[in-house]
Amino acid sequence: MIVNSAAVIYFSPTGTTKKILYAIAEGMCIDSPKYIDLTLPNARISNASMINEDIAIIGVPVYEERIPKILYPFLASLKSNNKPVVIVAVYGNIGDGIVLNELKTITENSGFKVIAAGSFIGEHSFSTKEVPIAEGRPTQNDLREARNFGQMIRKRIETIDDLKEISLTIPPEKLPLIAKILPENSARMFTKTPYADMSICNGCGVCVKLCPMSAIHKDTLEIDENQCLRCFCCVKECRRKARKIIYKKKLFVSLVLTAKNKEEKKPKKYI
Repeated sequence: MIVNSAAVIYFSPTGTTKKILYAIAEGMCIDSPKYIDLTLPNARISNASMINEDIAIIGVPVYEERIPKILYPFLASLKSNNKPVVIVAVYGNIGDGIVLNELKTITENSGFKVIAAGSFIGEHSFSTKEVPIAEGRPTQNDLREARNFGQMIRKRIETIDDLKEISLTIPPEKLPLIAKILPENSARMFTKTPYADMSICNGCGVCVKLCPMSAIHKDTLEIDENQCLRCFCCVKECRRKARKIIYKKKLFVSLVLTAKNKEEKKPKKYI
């Protein structure tokens, strides 16, 4: 098969998933891929049309071991006439959950053929200087791994004439016990809403523009608690550091996150 075009679809509030998918597309040597960024609310309003590119690459971050709930309607609306798809999960070095299994089900139901899948690591949303969790990832080595993955996909697909020749198995994942017990949006149980320190803030409005939930009031800069995902894009993108990540039950959360972050995870690739 010949692949000349690609639709690259991603949700990436803090940019880590975007970096990984761009690197994969670069490794596949795709000229001028069509990028579909689902991060801002307007991009997710309308249903997706038929994907007509030669291949699709779909990547999402892992939220509470799953696909972010707000993405389900758009992803389920994708349509394909047996086009190949690469699915990617990006997680904060703690656990990749069941995202690849979820993406495989969604894309196959939409008419795609999954030809490759991978889990990559990005800096955890909860990472701070005091409690660094996968700080600085994806590193240059991570991005090199992603480009190599893209090269592997390109070589693999060029050796086949019919997608029926490909049978990809992704090991079934199980949710950890804590993910089964905790309620939806449990991130709010462990972190406070990142309020803006108005003695530091200069009112530039970057946080308002970049919030994936439009949860920040444009005049007061207050955050709607019921909408906040705890992606902490508003913290990480604020040049003046006017917002901070503050843990609830700080000692307990810090100890748990530090313990789970001891092992530096490596990307997992299925092809």
